Amino acid sequence: MTIRDRRISLGLPEAVCLTLIVQGVDHGWAIGGLLAPEGEIGRVWSLSRPLTYRAVDRLVELQLVGRTATSGARGRERAVLRATAAGRRASTAWLDLPVGHPRDLRTELLLKLVLRQRSGLEPGPLLDAQLALLSPTLDALINTNPGDDLVALWRQENARAMRRFLKQAAHTADAPGEDPARPRADVRLSARNQLWARIDTVAHGDVMSSIKAVLPDGQRLTAAITRDAVEELDLAAGDDVVMIVKSTEIMVAKPTNP
Repeated sequence: MTIRDRRISLGLPEAVCLTLIVQGVDHGWAIGGLLAPEGEIGRVWSLSRPLTYRAVDRLVELQLVGRTATSGARGRERAVLRATAAGRRASTAWLDLPVGHPRDLRTELLLKLVLRQRSGLEPGPLLDAQLALLSPTLDALINTNPGDDLVALWRQENARAMRRFLKQAAHTADAPGEDPARPRADVRLSARNQLWARIDTVAHGDVMSSIKAVLPDGQRLTAAITRDAVEELDLAAGDDVVMIVKSTEIMVAKPTNP
């Protein structure tokens, strides 16, 4: 991912180092410690010290960071780093920009969330923008029936995990006192017509979604439920569910342990 400020293009190492300098980390050794595998930022994404120093040199060359030599302990000179106005703008633009591909959620988005937390910035706006940008891609992966294709199944399950993370992280940001992962109590339903089925397709509208499922004997059922309910139940093609028929309506239940 790159960010641009007056035709300046930055890679991920430069963007991360720049943001740490904006946050007040003023010399290369300290940045390298944060980006080491055991460091505060390195546990998300690490960078070797040589590459860290190279990224800092690049930032100085682009005039996004200034370097000033000062006298340190025992008369040794120490280079102090300060972000310029252009550097601060570039860092802010990068922190506010959602990533463009699901594969970048694990690295670049998580980095931005951790760095925003260090700066005292709310994660909500970035998470909302990220979910809006990637929802069509994630929905397409989730709603594809993988059949016996293990690669398609892997992609589907990863997409479901990504969507859950974005929703739960946004929920936590909006209501930090609540636990979005708290399990709900199991309940029994009074409806008697409960039919086991396997979801074949999920089609989304703006508000409602259509769930098409196949019974063990090959018969098909269709349920119309809200899109919010589909996402809350994390329904996708290939899931085993219980179709609950009440009068002319069909509800969908997903067992915790099918």
